Amino acid sequence: MLIPPERLEISAEKVKDYLLVQKEKNDKSGFLLKLGYTKENFNELMNDIKHIASHNEAVLQQQTPFGKMYEVKGNLKNFGIVTIWLLGIDNDKFRFITLFPS
Repeated sequence: MLIPPERLEISAEKVKDYLLVQKEKNDKSGFLLKLGYTKENFNELMNDIKHIASHNEAVLQQQTPFGKMYEVKGNLKNFGIVTIWLLGIDNDKFRFITLFPS
């Protein structure tokens, strides 16, 4: 299934203050910085993540107490990634959870 763009939710704080911040464990900022994404252009990363989710197949991974978790694979500037989305039980939006290299 493809997720319609209007059903995608990505928090600016999740991208700017989580993905693009260096951490000792589970750091994602390192490879994102190498791809040219920074706190200054975090909107570009948000748009690119939305593009991946709306143009690639969403595959159900598991049912949780909070809703259904989906995985969408794609490329950020020719670099393979996996994005994770939650379709909450209380609405029809897919909320961005995280991403990691594929």
